[in-house]
Amino acid sequence: MKSSLRVDVTNATAAGRLARLREILSRNRFAFFLAVSNLTQHRMRLIVALIGTAVPIILLIMQMAVLDSVRIQVTRLYDYFAFDVVIVPPTYQFLFEGGTFDRVRLLQALAVPGVAEAFNLNIEADAWTDPVTEERSTLLVVGVDEPGNFIRDESLRAELSALPAGRNVLVDSFSSADFGNIQPGASGNIGGQPVQVGGNFQLGLFFYTDGSAIVRNSDFANLTRRDARQTSVGLLRLANGADVNAVKAQLMRVLPPDVRVLTRNELFSQEQSFFISTKPIGIMLTLSMWIAFMVGAVILLQVISTEIVNRMNEFATLNAMGFGSLFVFGIGVLEALMLAVAAFIPAFVIAAIILGIVQSLTHLPTAATPLLGVTVLLIVLAMSGLAAASAIRRVAHADPAELY
Repeated sequence: MKSSLRVDVTNATAAGRLARLREILSRNRFAFFLAVSNLTQHRMRLIVALIGTAVPIILLIMQMAVLDSVRIQVTRLYDYFAFDVVIVPPTYQFLFEGGTFDRVRLLQALAVPGVAEAFNLNIEADAWTDPVTEERSTLLVVGVDEPGNFIRDESLRAELSALPAGRNVLVDSFSSADFGNIQPGASGNIGGQPVQVGGNFQLGLFFYTDGSAIVRNSDFANLTRRDARQTSVGLLRLANGADVNAVKAQLMRVLPPDVRVLTRNELFSQEQSFFISTKPIGIMLTLSMWIAFMVGAVILLQVISTEIVNRMNEFATLNAMGFGSLFVFGIGVLEALMLAVAAFIPAFVIAAIILGIVQSLTHLPTAATPLLGVTVLLIVLAMSGLAAASAIRRVAHADPAELY
């Protein structure tokens, strides 16, 4: 008898839960239907709202893509090299303005347990002159040792290995058009000294100069007239199994204070932070991104607010019918989310096309990636949710008696 009673109670509880679930699903379908109907009732107003919402989303996508490309590009040269620890002058801020130190410090570093190899990387600003047009352009001259295990890019390693001795250089094929003919065998001038193009590579560091060229360190001092004892950056490869932080700490104890020691990650972080937080281009891009976000939020807020005001009588009636403020609030949020998603899809397509054109013209890695799309979509959804929450607070207090 007791067992039968427990079964009846269990069945009744299950039936109640099932009925409750059906009621929730029914209300959700009704809320979704109302949200869709509200948005599509006035087609022209919907189109205007979509365009107004899509424009700041396009700007947001483009600003984020360019900002990400800056982070990638400012460390692009270092990406060519395989190293674990770097030695730089104490005045080093970023690649183009780092200063120099005595290269004997690399010999001292090689004596530290755990350090397997050292590589001299030299950087100097100079001028490139096209001998045909006599057009002068700014040039980043990069001096390197014999490739060994430090050059990660196989094509660059092959070009360097085949580069003849003497005044032969590898020229960045992404350099400015003012460089003139930079195909292998062509001629040019670096700092007024004649050189021959021995090959090409692809870098694209227009943040620093109009173009760049790579030479052997044996020719670097002659071309740039710098003291051969001085070097810009020392790259260190550690032995297998060596602890990076422990070796760094030992190097800091052994080497004098005229150099700094950084791990690879610390160097990359410093380069990116300097450009994003200090250089005008990073600051402008960051501010533009926040402006695009705020403009999008304001437009969504205006659209949703207008929709709420126009339908305040209807929302108040729903409240009076017992649907509750939460249900009405859900309709407003659904409208905002659907509007944001509907605007995001064409905005992402348009932004991807524009970014593809930018990449082809500037060689910046600005392609619209799936990760970027997901990130911006989440931001847009959060933006629309905040706009909806701000716009429909008054719905909870809507009283039919005051509206009719």
